[in-house]
Amino acid sequence: MGTTRLVRRVMAVVLLLFPVFVSPVAVRAQGDPVPAYARALRMFNPQLDMQQSMRLAQCVLSEADAQGLDARLLVALIAIESSWHPEAVSSAGANGLGQLMPATASELGVDAADPRANIHGAALYLRALLNRYARYEPPQRYTLALAAYNAGAGAVARYGGVPPFPETQRYVIAVLRLWRRLAGQE
Repeated sequence: MGTTRLVRRVMAVVLLLFPVFVSPVAVRAQGDPVPAYARALRMFNPQLDMQQSMRLAQCVLSEADAQGLDARLLVALIAIESSWHPEAVSSAGANGLGQLMPATASELGVDAADPRANIHGAALYLRALLNRYARYEPPQRYTLALAAYNAGAGAVARYGGVPPFPETQRYVIAVLRLWRRLAGQE
């Protein structure tokens, strides 16, 4: 599926999900956030059964917490990467939910084919990239980290910012927009 078509599909799902992710305070006030996240994941990927979506939701919340990430950012990243399809494989060879390249998965010590390990790897990798760009203010830090997640840190360094690749530019915008919507900011 083309990036533009995928982004449109994901954004359509987000519009349906908007009430689920009104704010982190509202979700916490309702009690356990896992069921709300599980419903959201099933809307991104209707092929997930409830048990699988509950396990993935618990995993994404735990991994985001362990890495000090907003879980909605991790949900957005994976939604744009794979639409929450655990078996996704890109034409470039990236695997699983977080679309980890084999070398990246190996460096992180994770099995990209295992959904939980893939979420763990995606969270670790995103945290490492955010740490790499920690000297920047948050908007630019997140933009650079997402660009590096998509195109590689070398490309970000080579171009002194978001590379001029249309796919990467669309990717960064899509993840940030989805994250804002999931956070109730759009």
